[in-house]
Amino acid sequence: MPEGRSQARTLAQTASQTTQSRTAIESYPTIETLSIDPLANCLTPRGSSPRERKALQLRGIVHLPRMLTACLAALCLGLAAHADFVVYRLPGTQVTVLLEGKTKGVGQGTFEYTHPSLGTLIFSHETALVIKAPTKLEEYRRLANVARQEQRFDDYIQAARFALRSGFLDEFRECCNAAYKIQPDHPTMLRLLEARKRIKQPVIGWESSELQLRDSVPIPSMKLARSDHYLLLHDTGSNKVGRRRQSRWQSRLDLLEKVYESYFMKFALEGVVLEPPKEPMKVVLFGKEQDYVSYSQQRDPSLIGALGYWSSEDNVAVFFDQGTTQRMRDLEQHSKELQRNKMRARGTVQAKDAAYLANTVELLVKLTREDDDIEVVSHEATHQLAGNTGIMPRDQIALRWAHEGLASYFETSSDAGWGGIGAVNENRLKSYYRVSSDPRRADIGLLVCDGLFDIARNQQEEAEVYGQAWGLTHFLMERHFEKLIGYYRKISEIQINQGNITRGQLVALFTDSFGDLRTLQSQWHAYMRELKTDLDRARSQAASQPNSQIPPAP
Repeated sequence: MPEGRSQARTLAQTASQTTQSRTAIESYPTIETLSIDPLANCLTPRGSSPRERKALQLRGIVHLPRMLTACLAALCLGLAAHADFVVYRLPGTQVTVLLEGKTKGVGQGTFEYTHPSLGTLIFSHETALVIKAPTKLEEYRRLANVARQEQRFDDYIQAARFALRSGFLDEFRECCNAAYKIQPDHPTMLRLLEARKRIKQPVIGWESSELQLRDSVPIPSMKLARSDHYLLLHDTGSNKVGRRRQSRWQSRLDLLEKVYESYFMKFALEGVVLEPPKEPMKVVLFGKEQDYVSYSQQRDPSLIGALGYWSSEDNVAVFFDQGTTQRMRDLEQHSKELQRNKMRARGTVQAKDAAYLANTVELLVKLTREDDDIEVVSHEATHQLAGNTGIMPRDQIALRWAHEGLASYFETSSDAGWGGIGAVNENRLKSYYRVSSDPRRADIGLLVCDGLFDIARNQQEEAEVYGQAWGLTHFLMERHFEKLIGYYRKISEIQINQGNITRGQLVALFTDSFGDLRTLQSQWHAYMRELKTDLDRARSQAASQPNSQIPPAP
């Protein structure tokens, strides 16, 4: 759904009406002001959008000004023997980006940073700070090593759960296979096996789905592509781009399939085997932003500003290649100019700085080009899956907080493609804290009846409700999964033709599932205080070291 403009009305508003539901992600308000913690070098947003938020995420999504006018300063968080965190900041601005890679010393005062697939850069220790901080992959390996040494089923499942949360699907499968060898009849293993069996069943109805998709998007020049579970209509061409050297349509299908598998495995791991849709999921990918805007505006003028959406009317998710935006074109043009400056500076005293700036910006542009749409895709793909697997109703409007909370829980923003499930999203977390500290909006009862969306005074406040919905869903998924599934089923059982449903009835529905609201709210807030982003985790571990120069975030 749009974060700032609602496409779906709440049950209390539309229970007696025939409705057509679309969910979409819409850009937030423009960043107004940002502040830098001078010790921890942590960007603190006071206004954000999906595009600008990418600058604040923890693993490689970057938002840069249209014209970069100064060199990038680098702050490195890491350990030479491990994969490291590297934080860039543009002097004179509050633009930062955190990458993971490897560093090693190459001479007095300098070190190499190597990205997993995009090459190597040289940095000066004058503009970098190195601390020890293991990455998610290292944490997974530690858990997997414990499981191998102890050969306990529960240890392998713990490692598998961490792998799934971190987006390591291959490692997740390896742990599940190892756990199966130890206890093949364990209830958790039986659920995982059943879920795997179900999603491996071939889908049917390709021809009818093609006709439906063509009917929804009557543009003859667009081409069809398939994966195991998705039917994609696109006009992106066949040029291979990005670090994986794939066409845009192929990389989109790969991402969708990762979201698909992760979605079913997560529910099976926690206790519920979902029934996959029998027919392929229908998706549209426009190669140009302007074509997407033209199409979406014809379908629904209120979709203006949406970066993608899912329509329950025809069960189609619609996106565009965000590498075609004007912002992206400006950024690529500036990167090319920096490369020309690098060539002109050869043999001069400015050569080193020119090469440093050009190569750094080129790397960030590549990351942005490839991954700028990951958060939107994972969010809307979850809406579509929830509406097609019985978790959420597909043919009626359900509670907006529940829809958006679940989609936000599964969304990701990462330079490594699909980044896993339930990751701690820095901006969602900051939005949660802003709402929770506001007496006017802090009551959980307002959230669970969709009242927070109604009292939002502007787009920024409406966007912040997404953080609150994400936070509550995160807590319930991790601490009260069975009750949450029961609550989702109650939502699905509510029929529009039952007549008007009051806010009080919606609160009662939630209370009936989870118990006393004050007790639950206290538990929820305690849980949220323990959540840490990757950067917070790095700070905490660095601060615990005797020679650390970076204190933990306040």
